[in-house]
Amino acid sequence: MDALAMELNMVLEGSVVRTVLSRYGEAAFFPKGIVAQSAEAGLYAHRANGTAGVALTAGEPLSLTYFSEAVPALHLHQVVSYAPTAGDPALRQRWKEELVRKNPTLNGKSYSLPVVTAGLTHAISIAADLFVDADDAVLLPEPCWDNYSQIFDIRHRARVVPYALFDSQGEFTIESLRAAIVAQRQEKVVVLLNFPQNPTGFTPTNQEQQQLVHALVECARGGKKLVVIIDDAYFGLFHDPNCSTESFFGTLCDAHADLLAIKCDAATKEALVWGFRIGFITYGVKGLTNDQHHAMVQKTMGAIRSSVSSCSRIGQSLLLAAMADGRYQKDTLVVMREMAARYQLVKSALAAHAADFHLLRPLPFNSGYFFALVCPRGAEELRVRLLREHGVGTVAIGKTLLRIAYSSVDRKDIVWFIDLVYQVAGELWR
Repeated sequence: MDALAMELNMVLEGSVVRTVLSRYGEAAFFPKGIVAQSAEAGLYAHRANGTAGVALTAGEPLSLTYFSEAVPALHLHQVVSYAPTAGDPALRQRWKEELVRKNPTLNGKSYSLPVVTAGLTHAISIAADLFVDADDAVLLPEPCWDNYSQIFDIRHRARVVPYALFDSQGEFTIESLRAAIVAQRQEKVVVLLNFPQNPTGFTPTNQEQQQLVHALVECARGGKKLVVIIDDAYFGLFHDPNCSTESFFGTLCDAHADLLAIKCDAATKEALVWGFRIGFITYGVKGLTNDQHHAMVQKTMGAIRSSVSSCSRIGQSLLLAAMADGRYQKDTLVVMREMAARYQLVKSALAAHAADFHLLRPLPFNSGYFFALVCPRGAEELRVRLLREHGVGTVAIGKTLLRIAYSSVDRKDIVWFIDLVYQVAGELWR
């Protein structure tokens, strides 16, 4: 093992982080190679800098004229230069400030400075790299986003254990997760939380969130070493006043010394830049020191350096500039309100079909971009009929779930869209 990795492991000794690292996580480090030496030269090389492999003249990038013309608000360096491995320092700090603004529970708490990733999927993948080995138990909600299987099962060969999000009555349940954790023979258990949830569009109430946190803490007190990955992809899109409006990270980041909370979030939906591929990963554990936070960031940088090297510079520059713009909060609020208005239309349209819930039963939803319909007779058959005969797109998840993204359906089309879904279901199965 490299001496730098061993040094980071020594810093982490005594914390749950050291205990739950994967084999790769133990070996991970950020090398003192080209990138590190280039960064050092940027501070001290006042005469000439021959470190980084970029084309410069008089310190300015030798790039295409079009780029300067296309993005006049940014300096060419902000458009085409390499970004630091952990991301633009100003953006990382600004994102941390936004975390506190949106999650007041975090105020005054200790956790790592967010590291920029190449989208939220990349953040989750890094968490898996650093903390998941083959045959580790990874507890995933049922239903869930299909890409989790790609990350944890296909890439990392983990032992995926589903836990039910809803009970047999269609109500949110915590007991399935609690039982799944307790049933694992190993001390280390990886748990994934995702609210607002994909594909259901569900977020717990404040009371339900507190109960879930309590259940996790009780499991940690009972001897489990928990890695809780929090997928906050749709954070902020809360359409019902009963939704909890803070991330689970706010309470889990210092809930117990044997519970590592990992917040994976992104500008994707929060800043409405789906194709920028800018995400963030943030760590929190009760009692973790600043040096230990730094060690985790160094390992994360090693994972980034050995995969994508660094993340999009122009995306980070544009996002940082947009967040500093006085219209940023207003613009994002307009979209949040539009999604809430569509949600209300969906609820009304579904209520009109209550008599047909035996054909298509909506799962609880109150947030995010989606709602999901349970199709006992087969979601794929319904999806294909809607698409091929009516030109309407939906997503079949597994055998019995149809996901509909009202985020991409204009308000004027929502009612007829849902009417058509129930009409076709009736033609197939009534």
